[in-house]
Amino acid sequence: MRYLAASVLIFSYLIFCWLCWRQYRRKQGVAVAGEIEGADCILIGYASQTGSATRIAQQTAQQLEQAGKLVTLLPLNQIESELLTQTAKLLLIASTYGEGEAPDNGNRFIARALRGLDAKSLQHQQVLILGLGDSSYDYFCGFAHQLQHALHERGAHFMADVIEVDRLDDSALRHWQYYLGQLSGNTHFSDWSKPTYEKWGIVARECINPNGVGASAFHIQLQPMQGEITPDLWQAGDVVEIGPCNSRAAIDTFLQRLGRPIAPELLITRSLSISDEKLVELKTQDDQLLLESLSELPHREYSIASVPSEGSLDLLVRQVRDANNQLGLGSGWLTQYAGVNQTIRLRIRANPHFHAPADSCPLILIGNGTGIAGLRAHIANPARANGRQWLFFGERSELGDDFFSADVHRWQQSGRLTRVNKIFSRDAPLKEQPNAPRYVQDLLMPNAEEIQRWVADGAAIFVCGSLQGMAQGVDAALAKILGADELESLADAQRYCRDVY
Repeated sequence: MRYLAASVLIFSYLIFCWLCWRQYRRKQGVAVAGEIEGADCILIGYASQTGSATRIAQQTAQQLEQAGKLVTLLPLNQIESELLTQTAKLLLIASTYGEGEAPDNGNRFIARALRGLDAKSLQHQQVLILGLGDSSYDYFCGFAHQLQHALHERGAHFMADVIEVDRLDDSALRHWQYYLGQLSGNTHFSDWSKPTYEKWGIVARECINPNGVGASAFHIQLQPMQGEITPDLWQAGDVVEIGPCNSRAAIDTFLQRLGRPIAPELLITRSLSISDEKLVELKTQDDQLLLESLSELPHREYSIASVPSEGSLDLLVRQVRDANNQLGLGSGWLTQYAGVNQTIRLRIRANPHFHAPADSCPLILIGNGTGIAGLRAHIANPARANGRQWLFFGERSELGDDFFSADVHRWQQSGRLTRVNKIFSRDAPLKEQPNAPRYVQDLLMPNAEEIQRWVADGAAIFVCGSLQGMAQGVDAALAKILGADELESLADAQRYCRDVY
């Protein structure tokens, strides 16, 4: 009995010590293994020297929490190996100072948290990295790229390439917010900074897949309301930020809910998605207070599908519908609610990570769906008219969804496109040939030797389209064809670039 009593006492003491240790760790701001509440919890790590990364990490956590997501926010050095291996979604905000130096609260993460993890330890993990830096230094966002390499070596998958922020550039931070909206499923966030829009007008709009098996996709052409399109206005690979507006039907529905009059034109750019509780509060406010309580509609991003020499800024926009079958904010405005010649609020954003190399190296262009927009601009670029270009494209049905087929055929005839490989998933002979290619990523392995030859000749690889499925499948296939180290070297040299969403 004395031994039993002593054992119980010792066990109780150990439990007491463990609880004290956990409480101490919490006071230090450290989450320990098992504290992340479920697989859907998102771990946010930050490395900050002056406080900017900390502030952005806090804003990131707030946006995700407002979308109903569970988050854990920690300095990088306080993330331990066991916690890291339990995390399915990891967001990192990392500053770089000096010549590629890590901040003090992140300089031990790679050596300590990743030590002992093998190439499969993080294969279940999806990662998104925001790098803060100053492009005047040689190793711009160097620490963020060190983190990417270290996590990649341990099997992690990346939702996008490192999003680089040069001296807290607002447009790059809005791009980060865009990905947070995609990650959380809530795209009705408030922009941390409001874009400075210019006035453009829709001059042509056409549904280019009227017989498609998926949602309607529209080829939209825009021109500035003032001034002209100049050769240096944008480059192939750049994107636009669109300021969407509410439809008249959405405004009328809101006014019915509000139960009192207010000029409809005041609500065109305001977010009207508010709760009934918030609506009760708004009913008692004057117009000015009401408008101040309604945030501006968030921006939407689209790849530019043309180059300035073609005379218009072109987009390829697929209609998106929510659970109530309502058109999405951006796609609804551009494809249906805005009339031809109506003013569109638009800002061109440089996307240097998706610019082609300055030399005339061959290009391997891989994309699916509306991702062909970002690839089309590269093919159309007059500066590359004499280069070798190889297009891989995948969609659902050749009859209805072969986007820009006339352009592709013309470029094949002229020699601007050296090779074209297409696949349409709904047309694939699944029963007769179950192992036949079905998606665009499935086209790569049968062409492995030729891809290797193109890369040996200096080719750059550009991928545009869906993050889920396509981008990850393409990355896995290229890693098998070229080797993971070679693929990483291409990324470092900006010869493996992705614009995925």
